[in-house]
Amino acid sequence: MDIIARLIEQLASEDEVVRVQAGELLIQMGSAAVRPLIDALQNPRYPARPLIASTLGQIGDKRAVEPLISALKDPDKLVRYHSALALGKLKDQRAVKPLIHALFDEMPPIGPDPLTGDLMTVRSAAAQALGELRAGEAIPALKVLLTDSNKGVRKSVVQALGQIGTEEAIRVLCDGIWRERDEALLELMIRFIARFPSAQTLETLKQIAQNHPEERVRQLARNYLEEAESHPKPQISFPQKQPTTSRHSLWLLGGAVLAILVAGLFRLGWKQNRYAATAIAGSFVAIAFGVWKHYRKSRSNQPLPPEPQLQTSVPSHKETV
Repeated sequence: MDIIARLIEQLASEDEVVRVQAGELLIQMGSAAVRPLIDALQNPRYPARPLIASTLGQIGDKRAVEPLISALKDPDKLVRYHSALALGKLKDQRAVKPLIHALFDEMPPIGPDPLTGDLMTVRSAAAQALGELRAGEAIPALKVLLTDSNKGVRKSVVQALGQIGTEEAIRVLCDGIWRERDEALLELMIRFIARFPSAQTLETLKQIAQNHPEERVRQLARNYLEEAESHPKPQISFPQKQPTTSRHSLWLLGGAVLAILVAGLFRLGWKQNRYAATAIAGSFVAIAFGVWKHYRKSRSNQPLPPEPQLQTSVPSHKETV
C-alpha cells in the first residue's frame, strides 16, 4: 500500500491527531493526491468521505470540481455539506447552478457548529460557497432564504449577499432588514449596508435610526450615519465615454474632399497637376487644423483637477521671539 492510500485511510481514524496530520500531509502532496482522493470520494463504502471532500477543497485542484458537484446529491448529508464548502474554495463557476439547487436542501441540520453553535445545514454551506464565488445570479434564491427558520442559514445568506456586494444584493439586505428579529444578524446586516454608501443605503439607515423598534439597532444605525457624515466615503464614478460623433464627421468630410480632389487630379491629367497638388495640400492642412482645434476644444472642456490647498505653517517659539 502506498503512502497516499495509507493517509486516506488514516482520515477515518478515531484519533483526532492522526486525522489532522493525515489531512495536512495530503494537502502538502497537492495534485499527486487528487486522483486517489476522488476515487475514495466516489466510493460510497469508503469511510471518512466528508473529510475527503474537505481535503479536496483545501488542495484546490480543479479536477475535483465535477466529483464534488456530483457529491452534492450524495445520500450522506455530511458529504453534501463538506462538498458545498469545498466548491466555494475551488472558485469555479461550474459550481454556481448546482449550489443554487443545494440552497433548497431539505435535510435536517447536521448538528451544532463547534465554533458558533449555529446548526450546520447543507443550505448554509451552499450559501457560504455562493458568497465566496461572488455569484450574482444566486441573489433571487438567497433572498428567499432570508426568511429561513434556521438562524445559521440566514447568517450565511447575509454574509453571502455582503460578499457579492452588487446593488441588487445590497437592496435585498435593505428590504430584508425589517423582517429580521435576531439582534446579532441585524447588526451584521447594518454593517454590510453601511459598507456600500449610496442614496438608498443612507436613506435605509435613516429609517432604521428613526423607526426600528429595537433601541440598540436604532443607535447602531445612528452611529454609522454619524460616521458617514463626518468621514464621507468617496463615491466610485466610472468615466463616461466622450461622444465622438463630431470628430468622425470631420474625418468623413475630409476624406470625401480629398477623394474628390484626387479624382479631379486624374481627370485633369498631368498638365494641371501642379494646381491639383496645391489644392490637395491646402485641403489637407485645413482639415488637420480643424481636427486639432476640435481636439483642443474638447480637452479644454474637461474639468481640471482641484488645486491642493496650502496649509499655513505655525511659527515656532524662537521665530516668534
